[in-house]
Amino acid sequence: MIILDGKRMGDRDALHAELKEKLGLPSYYGGNLDALNDCLGERRENALVVIRDFGDFAESCGAYGMKLLRVFNDNGIQVILD
Repeated sequence: MIILDGKRMGDRDALHAELKEKLGLPSYYGGNLDALNDCLGERRENALVVIRDFGDFAESCGAYGMKLLRVFNDNGIQVILD
C-alpha cells in the first residue's frame, strides 16, 4: 500500500515530487502525467494507493487531480480516497 499525503500535493510540482518519492519513480521521471503513465506502464505489479486528506488535494489540484486518478485507473492501480 502506498500512502500519498494530499496536504503535500498543493500544486503540480509538489504533487509530482510526492509521487516520485512515494512511488519510487526513476531519476528520469519527467514530472508530468504522461511521464507518470509511462512509468506506471512499465510496472508489472498492481498497487493500492491511498490519498489522505483528499479534500485538500482536490481543492488544490482540481481537474489535474482528477486526471491523476484516471492515470492510476488506466494502469490498474486501485485508489482509496481518505
